[in-house]
Amino acid sequence: MSVPDGTLRSLRLIPDDARNPEVPWSSAERDYGLPSDVLRAMLAAGLGGPDGFDHFDLLNVSLDLGVRSLWTFGPPSWAKGLRSGTAARAEIEYVPECAHEPGEDQDCDFHVLLPTGWTPCPEGSAVAHFDLPAAWPKPEPRAAELLEEFGRVRFVRLPMTVGLDLDFVERTGIADCTGGSLFLVREGRRRGLPIRLAQGVIISPPFSVLHYWAEIENEGVWVPHDPLIVGAMLRWGLLDPAEWDVLSSTGAVLARISGEMGPVGLDAGRPAGVSFATAVQTGPRG
Repeated sequence: MSVPDGTLRSLRLIPDDARNPEVPWSSAERDYGLPSDVLRAMLAAGLGGPDGFDHFDLLNVSLDLGVRSLWTFGPPSWAKGLRSGTAARAEIEYVPECAHEPGEDQDCDFHVLLPTGWTPCPEGSAVAHFDLPAAWPKPEPRAAELLEEFGRVRFVRLPMTVGLDLDFVERTGIADCTGGSLFLVREGRRRGLPIRLAQGVIISPPFSVLHYWAEIENEGVWVPHDPLIVGAMLRWGLLDPAEWDVLSSTGAVLARISGEMGPVGLDAGRPAGVSFATAVQTGPRG
């Protein structure tokens, strides 16, 4: 197993001071499923050192090699949902996590952000339902031009210190979903397109993850577009290039919560982590 040159070139664009090499060799093999020859290639490329490897470097190499692990279970499920070609309904249970500091003697007071607004969770969780259409309007020419241009940006999971730096995205041509969606919305607005940011989850039963993408208004419909993720799934061989390109909407696997970045869970007013237990029903619904 060898690391693609494109992967190593992309990762070397990330500044060393943004890395946190705290994952030891044994954990890199066990938890990320990467064999020793891959880890040696990473070291030879300057990705790692005596203290270990950076989590994001390991994750990106795992994704590009198609290695299945706890960290990479999502993409095959995203692709399956996109390929299904059928409308679906997702039931998502928000499960917030306690945000108290160790030693604090205080009960949790959870609220979560549903599409309808902030909702208390006296039972410790809350459920929302999302209808996921399979078909969406195709982008009009100006939007298609933007999506094709942005489709050349390479998806790379990034530390937050550079992931939200739009100058970094423009300079390097690599981005993750946060910075990538912000960059796409900024550029679309500069061109006068009706475009907005979306925050929500990308569906991957049994647990979905928080995600960001852009939506472009067309024929009275806000159409979800995520050329960054489509490009990545084409690169990973999870989508057929004869059927998919960066103009294709990914709305079949995106559940929108809000139109801005920010917490989706609170504990006594403090941001709290949230997991998203997910079940998907396809076909007729009663």
